[in-house]
Amino acid sequence: MKVLVTGASGYIGSQTCKFLNESGHTLVGVDRNMIKHQYCRETYIGDYSDSVMDIMLQDVDCVVHIGATSLVGPSVLNPSEYYNNNVVGTLKLLDGCKKHEIKRFVFASSAATYGEPEGGVCLETKQHQPMNPYGWSKRMTEVMLNDYAIAYGMNSVSLRFFNVAGADTLMQHGQEKAATHIIAKLIEMTMEGKEFTLNGGEFDTPDGTCIRDYVHVEDVAYGIYRAIEFLFFSSNSGAHIFNLGNKNGYSNLEIVEAVKNNTPLKPNVKIGPARDGDPAKLVADTTLANEILKWTPKYNLDTIVKTAYNWYKKKDDILVENSEKK
Repeated sequence: MKVLVTGASGYIGSQTCKFLNESGHTLVGVDRNMIKHQYCRETYIGDYSDSVMDIMLQDVDCVVHIGATSLVGPSVLNPSEYYNNNVVGTLKLLDGCKKHEIKRFVFASSAATYGEPEGGVCLETKQHQPMNPYGWSKRMTEVMLNDYAIAYGMNSVSLRFFNVAGADTLMQHGQEKAATHIIAKLIEMTMEGKEFTLNGGEFDTPDGTCIRDYVHVEDVAYGIYRAIEFLFFSSNSGAHIFNLGNKNGYSNLEIVEAVKNNTPLKPNVKIGPARDGDPAKLVADTTLANEILKWTPKYNLDTIVKTAYNWYKKKDDILVENSEKK
């Protein structure tokens, strides 16, 4: 099957393209910073103009839409960018799919759609009240997909990613420097000998720091693969939503301890102010994904931390080796 992947050069996109390519799909890669890689037969610079979409959507069987602007804090400061990129851009892509009669669409949504759920556990059927423009941009797209399913018969799966982390277990892909989530950033800054600031210490949690659910990037790629399989082989039409997480919540201070226990690093941390728009606790209930998509995460927090560290260590070793050759 021919699958178009947006955000194909990014952290999640690269891992997804690798998995889908190994699973036998023919891939078209699209990204604002698109680079050619071995997984995509065709590649395009991210542009949702009619002329470009007429070319890149030709004979496509399914679209996997990962590309987005995706930081909570900056979305509060610059909501225009998030609504333009994540809502208006996605609407153009959906209309391109409608024009080319593409009936299958997988969307990379987010746990940010939940806002502050009661008890911190996120169920797909619960009411949603995002706390920031990033979360609203994802929720708006989910609503659009539901409307497109009803009006145009475009079947979709929205996957609400929780905190995606870790690196490819074969060390072929990982996050680049200057990643923003706590595991990658904590490892990177500690390796550089820098102090790390945790965002907030007065949340309504046992240790005062916010709690999140972490899921390995390979497990997310597998979840996208299962979503594609569902759209092709299930008789359930319409717009569907599933959580992808580990069902376990860890506080920021527990993440610091996990880095200490699974790497040789000894982070130096302090607690700073909380970010605007940050809920206290977000943990996935993955019952629907387990039962309907037949998806279960393979990797735990220890593996997430170990692979993230090994990836940054590999990158640093390459930099040292290259500098010694000069």
